[in-house]
Amino acid sequence: MTRRLLSLFAAGAVGLAASPAFALSMVTHLHATLSAAPLHYVGKCPGVITFHGVVDVSGHFQPGSSVEIGYQFSRSDGATGPNQFFNVSGPGPHDIAETWTLGGPQVPHYAGWEHFKAWVTDSAEGGKLPPVWSNEAHFTLTCK
Repeated sequence: MTRRLLSLFAAGAVGLAASPAFALSMVTHLHATLSAAPLHYVGKCPGVITFHGVVDVSGHFQPGSSVEIGYQFSRSDGATGPNQFFNVSGPGPHDIAETWTLGGPQVPHYAGWEHFKAWVTDSAEGGKLPPVWSNEAHFTLTCK
């Protein structure tokens, strides 16, 4: 390219970067936490353990723009759930939930955990953030 074309290209690129029409929302940080309720189930089986998760999102958000967040639960018995998604249009905590029904004659007592990973699904809007993992939410179940 000639110097004149390079100068025109550089000037155009600067104009595009500064143009509000091209501003996108961007997630700069994700944090994931999970809790189990009840922590110690004792009762009729099968029992239900409910997991309450929070994906805390930080970043820069443009009005009218959103970013898609994906998440997937995994648990101590080796099972993994399907990928699930939600959209965020601003920073802050976003709640998710999952239940696990288990226990019975073959499994009268169980100690386990569940956790999840969360990620920004669109790298153009979310940067190149790696997935984050929540803590393991431990529980016990005893059938009576």
